[in-house]
Amino acid sequence: MFLQYVINGLSIGSVYALIAIGYNMVYGILELLNFAHGDVYAVGCFVTLALIGLKQHVVVAILGGMMAGFTINLIVERFAYRPVRFSGRVTPTISAVGIAYIMRNIIMKIWGPETYPFNIGIKASYFTVGKVVFGTLQIYILLIAVALMIFISLLLKRTKMGQAVVSISQSIPTAALMGIPVNRVIAMVYGVGAALGVVGGVLFCAYYESIFLGIGFMLGTMKAWMSSIVGGIGSLKGAVMGALILGLTESFVSGYVSTVYRDAYVWGVFILFVLIKPQGLFPAQISEKV
Repeated sequence: MFLQYVINGLSIGSVYALIAIGYNMVYGILELLNFAHGDVYAVGCFVTLALIGLKQHVVVAILGGMMAGFTINLIVERFAYRPVRFSGRVTPTISAVGIAYIMRNIIMKIWGPETYPFNIGIKASYFTVGKVVFGTLQIYILLIAVALMIFISLLLKRTKMGQAVVSISQSIPTAALMGIPVNRVIAMVYGVGAALGVVGGVLFCAYYESIFLGIGFMLGTMKAWMSSIVGGIGSLKGAVMGALILGLTESFVSGYVSTVYRDAYVWGVFILFVLIKPQGLFPAQISEKV
C-alpha cells in the first residue's frame, strides 16, 4: 500500500503545487501574502462549472474559467493592490482580505452555499500494476500539473518576461529605471497566478467530484500557504516541493492514521516543521526568487 499512498499523494500534491506557484510568485515580487488568491481563482472554478452546465466543451470551459480568474486578478491588482503597493505590509494585507470576502460573497450570491457535483468528462477507469491501482484521472492530473509547472519554470528562466519578473523581484525601483514596465509585469504575474490557480482548483474538484464555496479558502489560503511555508516562501522550487510534501503527508496520514483527523495531524506536522526549520526547505534568500 505504500506505493499506492505515494501515487495518491503526488496526485493531490501536484494540484497544490499549481496553486502555490501563483501564491509564491506574488510574494517573490512584492513580499505580499495575497490572501485573496484562493477566492479569486474559486470564482474561475465556478465559471468553469457554469460553462460545463451550458454544454460547452470541457477545454473551452476550463479556458473560460482561466480567463475569468486572469481578468479578475488584473482588475484587483489595478484598483485594490497597486494604489497601496508601497504602504507597508499591513495595508495591502487588509486590502487582500477585503477582496477575498468580496469574491466569496459573489460566489454566494450567484451559486449559493451548496456543494455541486463536478465532472470534466473523463470516464473513471482503473488499471493495476502489481498492487498499485492507477486511475486515468490521476494520470491526467499528474501530466497536466507537471507540464504546467515545467512551462512556468521555462517561462521564468528563458523569456524576457521571466527575466523581467526576476529583476522586479530584486528591486522594483531599479527595474523601473532599467526600462522594465513594472506595473504591466506585476499585473501579468497576478493574472497568470490566478489562471494557474483555476487549473489547480478544477483538477482538485475533478479529483473529488465536487465543488463548494470554501474551495478558495481551503486550497488557496490554507494549502498553498502551508506549501509555501514548508518549501520556503518566495521560492518557486520551494512552492513545488512544499506542495508535494503536503500531498504525501496527507496521503500517508489518511492511509495509516485517520481520514477523519487528517487535517489535525497534518497541521501538527506543519507546526513541528516550522519550529524546527522556520525558513523552509529552500529559503528565498539562498535560492532563486521568482
